[in-house]
Amino acid sequence: MRTVPTNAPVISMRMSPSRLRRFFRQPYWFVLIGAAIVGLYLGTLAARDMAPELAVIVLGKAWIKTTAETRSFLMTMLSLQLTVLAIVISLNAPMIQSAANQYSPRLVPYYLRNVPYRRALPIFVLTAGYMLAAVREVGFEREDAARPRIVLSIGVTLVLASFLVLTTAMIRTYRYLRVERILGLVRESTFAAIERRTTRIRGLPLAKAGALALPGDATALVARASGYLAEVDVRGLVRIARRAGVRVRISRPVGDYFDAGEVVGWASADRGRIVTPRLTRRLAGRLTIAPVRESELDPAYGIRILSDVAARALASTDNDSYTARQALHQIRSVLRRLARTPLGDWNVVDDDGEVRVSVMAAELRELISIAVEAPLRYGAGDPEVLDGVLEIALEVGLVAPDAGARATAYQLIDRVLEDATDYGNLENGRLRRLLAEADLVRSSLLDDSPRPERHTRSDWALTASDELS
Repeated sequence: MRTVPTNAPVISMRMSPSRLRRFFRQPYWFVLIGAAIVGLYLGTLAARDMAPELAVIVLGKAWIKTTAETRSFLMTMLSLQLTVLAIVISLNAPMIQSAANQYSPRLVPYYLRNVPYRRALPIFVLTAGYMLAAVREVGFEREDAARPRIVLSIGVTLVLASFLVLTTAMIRTYRYLRVERILGLVRESTFAAIERRTTRIRGLPLAKAGALALPGDATALVARASGYLAEVDVRGLVRIARRAGVRVRISRPVGDYFDAGEVVGWASADRGRIVTPRLTRRLAGRLTIAPVRESELDPAYGIRILSDVAARALASTDNDSYTARQALHQIRSVLRRLARTPLGDWNVVDDDGEVRVSVMAAELRELISIAVEAPLRYGAGDPEVLDGVLEIALEVGLVAPDAGARATAYQLIDRVLEDATDYGNLENGRLRRLLAEADLVRSSLLDDSPRPERHTRSDWALTASDELS
């Protein structure tokens, strides 16, 4: 059995570069910075009465103020704007808290990233920069005579425009009270993670059935920091491993949590080579650690969020079975797309067919288990849940690329029947109905064709509870 040597090189995963990459992947912050710069520039020009002639013609010079009055007026508008913005943000907080309590706390980042009032923030930042620059520039004036101030006209216009945009955003915010919209955001985020994951390995020579056998004296890659494995740069690992003549196995999947000092992988040198501490640092540098899981990087995390929403809806006192069914709809979409992508360990081979780098990754059956475990636990007797899981089995089985994935769909059908029989407490009529539905799904998978008939939820309500002849 392979052991971790006492002098194993302790590897520090990259944290700061990954945060920088996430920052640069979000252009929103650049929009805010650009809006602040534009506001400072406009405020300076307007306070110097150097506004474009068109602005003077359109806005006029109706505001006749002294220097002190101008600065006071500008600061008043800035205070009003900040107060309104603070009230709006405080009004959004209960909505986010309610969603976290009712559905899942892991939905909070989706609200924060997609809430409509974020679109109003750039014009608020622009206006704030304008006001501050104008106040500063007006303060340099030596004369205190009352005269028309174009800077005030432009300031009032910007404030009104920002309030109009904010009002529109607030009206659109109420759409996020609908769980369908939030579930759709999770689905799209998971789709992006699937595409990113597929791009990572596209074009690499992969061996589905390959295996990397490491010797007992393989060098352990040990993590110094605690956190979640967010991403694996497979191409970088392959490039370094080939040049150094080593073979690498990453033994933790994306999304796995590890503590400081835990083994995250192994490296073994080819004949005549050695694994140096510097090499282990370079290899481990291809792994990105994050303090939290991100659905944009980890499809399994998106599936777990959708599964949590379904489980919470069933476990609550209200027993909101249709919300659980809606979450299962989104899970079905995600699993259908995942089933058409390469799943399982990533085994990159050399020209001779030998595995050079092996990275642990989830199989389809693991992802399906994550998706249905909690909903079936709470909804083994709920028609909405049982129908939703059978639909997952059908759709995933129809798009399955190989016999193994198709077998997983059949296993899911058996799991539904087993849980419903053991824990669902279904009466005879409803159990017959479930068995008939499962037979329809099996026949559809067997014939690779649509089911000859579709049962609706009302069939459950109208099914007799006693023994039927």
